[in-house]
Amino acid sequence: MSHLFEDVAALIREASEREIMPRFRSLADHEIHEKAKNDLVTIADRNAETWLTPRLEKLLPGSRVLGEEAVAEDSSLLEIVKSDIPFWTVDPVDGTGNFVAGKETFGVMIGLVEKGVTTHAWVYLPVPDEMFMAEHGGGTVLVSSGARQSVHVPPTPKELSGAMGALNDHYMPEPWKSRIGALAPHIGERVSVVCSAWEYTNILRGIEHFAVYHRMMPWDHAPTTLLLREAGGVMRRIDTGVDYDARSGSGPHLAAANEDLWGKIATMVLSH
Repeated sequence: MSHLFEDVAALIREASEREIMPRFRSLADHEIHEKAKNDLVTIADRNAETWLTPRLEKLLPGSRVLGEEAVAEDSSLLEIVKSDIPFWTVDPVDGTGNFVAGKETFGVMIGLVEKGVTTHAWVYLPVPDEMFMAEHGGGTVLVSSGARQSVHVPPTPKELSGAMGALNDHYMPEPWKSRIGALAPHIGERVSVVCSAWEYTNILRGIEHFAVYHRMMPWDHAPTTLLLREAGGVMRRIDTGVDYDARSGSGPHLAAANEDLWGKIATMVLSH
């Protein structure tokens, strides 16, 4: 892993220490706003993204930052995704609702995308102080308590009835919403922490085995998908079987711990 990994990881940790963790369980009412219905943003989200943006662009001259909060203010910034300009995806606080509620299930996520390919990824979970990093073709690692270890997705239950995962169908139109809902009786447990950073890393740990998504914003899925793939997992669109990339549009997409589980779930969904 290159110096870039350590440089970006250091920036993420500093942003967390400066702008995020001091406000965890300490937010005032005026520091919380609703961007849209049931879509919260806090001073921590905005300040962390503002702090990170120029520093990331300085690390890679000619690159741009595609930040969740900047796009909320100016949606035309999403056009960067279609270009060949290297860009950083930044989700300054993934799981803002959890952060506001004082739950530890939130994270900071950054991806580097070059010509449509996510080449590097960082997912930081501030409360347990765990940094997941991945490089295209170079594997996934976890840095925790000063130790670095390679990450490989553990084996999954042999039967679909033992698999646990997130069915994030709240943005899904019909008929997909009904098809995804029909999957629930056939799996072991429906689990959702409403935070991509935790859902994907839970798959890496074997705590969850899959997750279904429809709203495919690049800051949510570009870095996390790279972590998953480099650890042995799969992330594809259910109806076409096309691998997710940062230019992918809406779902339904399925992240799974391995090829076998992906196939079983996709087949089940498409049968309804």
